[in-house]
Formats: sequence, C-alpha cells, structure tokens
Amino acid sequence: MMIPNEVQSQLDECFAVAFPELTAAEIPHATMESVEMWDSLATLTLVSVIEETFQIRIPLDELPNLISYAAVSDFVNRPSRVAA
Repeated sequence: MMIPNEVQSQLDECFAVAFPELTAAEIPHATMESVEMWDSLATLTLVSVIEETFQIRIPLDELPNLISYAAVSDFVNRPSRVAA
C-alpha cells in the first residue's frame, strides 16, 4: 500500500500529464471550472492516466464526481476503490 505523500505525488504527476499547462502550484487547486482545458476529453485522459498509474478501475458512474483535484484525490485514497 502506498503512503499518502507517495499517492499525492503520483496524482500530481497524473494531473501534469493531463494538464501540461498547469504549474505544480496550480495542480492541487485545479477544478473543471478553473482549468480552461478541462473538458470531457481531458477527464477521460486523466482517468486513463490515473488507472494506469494506480492500477485501478474508475467506474463510469464516478466520472461526473471527478470535477476537481480534491475529488479525484478523495477517490484515489478511498479504501474501497476498485482494483484493476
């Protein structure tokens, strides 16, 4: 099991891949509203990178909830997340 700092570091990297225009300081505050390029395609890219990085599956019904870095972090850190 990963320690929280390692999880956050890897999540930061996932966001950096999906949103290369964001600075490291902006990533933890990112939301769909604050990031101009965060659209449905960017969400799918982000989900794909997260699934590969963390070896998990994000159910389609979770996608509407993943609207911010905080929401994604909560999902990734949830004990009941779905293993790939």
